[in-house]
Amino acid sequence: MRVAIATLAVSLLAVSSSLQIDGTHPKESKRIAFKNGQWFDGHAFKRKDGYAVNGVLTFHRLAQVDESVDLNGQFVVPPFGEAHNHNVEPLNKVDELIKRYIEHGIFYVKNPNNLPSGRDQVAAKINRPDSIDVTFSNGGFTVAGGHPAEIVKRNIDRGFWTEADGDGAFYYAVANEAELDRKWPQFLQTKPDFVKTYLLFSDDYKARKDDPKYFGWKGLGPVLLKAILIRAHAAGLRVSTHIESAADFHAALAAGVDEVNHMPGFRTSGDAKTHVMSEFEISESDAQAAFRQGTFVVTTLGDAAAIDPKGADANLRSERDNLNRRNLQLLKKYQVKLALGSDSYRSDTVPEALYIESLHVFDNSDLLTMWCTTTANTIFPKRLIGSLRKATKPVSWC
Repeated sequence: MRVAIATLAVSLLAVSSSLQIDGTHPKESKRIAFKNGQWFDGHAFKRKDGYAVNGVLTFHRLAQVDESVDLNGQFVVPPFGEAHNHNVEPLNKVDELIKRYIEHGIFYVKNPNNLPSGRDQVAAKINRPDSIDVTFSNGGFTVAGGHPAEIVKRNIDRGFWTEADGDGAFYYAVANEAELDRKWPQFLQTKPDFVKTYLLFSDDYKARKDDPKYFGWKGLGPVLLKAILIRAHAAGLRVSTHIESAADFHAALAAGVDEVNHMPGFRTSGDAKTHVMSEFEISESDAQAAFRQGTFVVTTLGDAAAIDPKGADANLRSERDNLNRRNLQLLKKYQVKLALGSDSYRSDTVPEALYIESLHVFDNSDLLTMWCTTTANTIFPKRLIGSLRKATKPVSWC
């Protein structure tokens, strides 16, 4: 799989560089033949020739072409995606970041919490044919002192941000529906692509919400989450929910969220309370509910790969691997929509894909479908992307 990922990314760029990312007609469009490629059809690779006509893919042989590109037997897949990363923002080296994403074949990125002003600052560099396409939630909804308030404090302490970048910008702290109603119009004015919400050990919500020892380790209660979801859907916005535990996973599904951010146990330490692995085990009934409701689940499990399996924390690595393997097997059993996201500020979904491959739950075809198709579908749910098929009109297939 490691070799395949590198090969696929190179092959992808050979084709995509000649086609329009946004589905528009290129100026002075050429009829281009892509010869000797192996094209992924969602299940397997088929050796055939592809053609670009007015920037649209077809597999019908053309009598005449303006240009031919020999793919030399390389593999062609739809662009990869990154469904959870906050690194498209002005404190980062955005030009280098974009270059790396494209080199890795990752064209679609979802930023589930950002400063609206930061989005404005990078807007000219993204969402254009020669760059990556990115969606933003802007500020997320949490409780006072809840995650991600600690991120704001850290950036203020470093001199990067000010108090104005906290509540009302990077996040919206709400304690009840009245406060939500006051802040909701302000949030909508930032023109978010979707809504980010936070659950952190929500079964312990009442004990945590006013206790400062849980600073950064608390979030909304299930009742408020449902209230936000009702308002979001009325505004035509999908809802993504950060979760920590299996109880949070259940609460998110009970509220009817569109996307769960993180799998239970993506981190198992750091809280003011200690937790046992059983608190992060997804139940059979919740896996079934996720399938019935069409909920997307974004992985972000690659952090476990940083634990040396032969080092001092070998037992922890084994426990984390077993937990992740069991949860993934259960979600696979019920055909839950899994998308790849890394939440790794300095990286992307390549290490995430490699870690999940190492657990031997999915074959390469399954993993490619998750990375290319399902991930694209949750980043841009209204676009016709994520598969290599004949198009009947100019659409954003790549």
